[in-house]
Amino acid sequence: MRALHPYTKFSLVFVISGLAVLLDHPLALAALAGLATFVFLASRPSKAWLKGYLVIVATTVWGIMLSQGLFYQGFPRTILFCLLPPSDTFSGLCFIREGFHYGLVQSLRMVAGLSAGAYLVNSTSTKMLFRTVSALPFPRGLSLLAAAAVRFLPKVAQDLHLVRQSLRLRGYRPFKRGLIYTVRTELAVIYPLLTRAVRDSRSVADTLLTRGFDPLFSARYRFMPPWPWAEKLATIIIFVLLFALLLAKILFWAYLQGVFYEENLRPLYALVRNYL
Repeated sequence: MRALHPYTKFSLVFVISGLAVLLDHPLALAALAGLATFVFLASRPSKAWLKGYLVIVATTVWGIMLSQGLFYQGFPRTILFCLLPPSDTFSGLCFIREGFHYGLVQSLRMVAGLSAGAYLVNSTSTKMLFRTVSALPFPRGLSLLAAAAVRFLPKVAQDLHLVRQSLRLRGYRPFKRGLIYTVRTELAVIYPLLTRAVRDSRSVADTLLTRGFDPLFSARYRFMPPWPWAEKLATIIIFVLLFALLLAKILFWAYLQGVFYEENLRPLYALVRNYL
């Protein structure tokens, strides 16, 4: 998966993100999240990448499940237990079983998108990411901002590591001196990072101005490797499948809203309802 052309990788990420929005059935979303996770693991991430990925996925899934379990407003509502029991003037703060299930299903969308993005960044060098974004038919200013954001992510991570290492050498340990002190210290970490980000932004802006960069001038980056025909054909096929799914969802939505109904499309309606 690491050897794929950057255009193929971008297309794969786009299709996975589109499917994460279009699919609604829990099994379909679970299959999509599993596929995206497999794609990321197939890129052979390092231990640091894998550790960070697992932490982000675990916190995302648990956070969405917890929030939906506490604040789920749908029906039916099966109360598992209450932190604050309801009263005559207060509805209570309770964990809802249906909310946990709904949060788990919604978190699968996030896992699919996160896994696809992690695969793209992990398997593609920064230079190739910049070239690919520059070659896409987008405004050059927008492409530059996206490429610069990706380019400076490792630098921000390195700066954060240095700041935390400096705090540790000074004897700082989380929650050692109380919750309030820990929160203040963690918030104080943001200031040197913002200062460094502003300084780097000014340097980039000055460099662009001195080199005569024009965001309105449309020019493709010419140093892209050739796109293999096999990957190009596979990309066309997956995009055709994505748009076919989009059309099926539109027809099913029109059927549900009473806008359009065709009896011959009943198998399609059943397919979308039961599996998509």
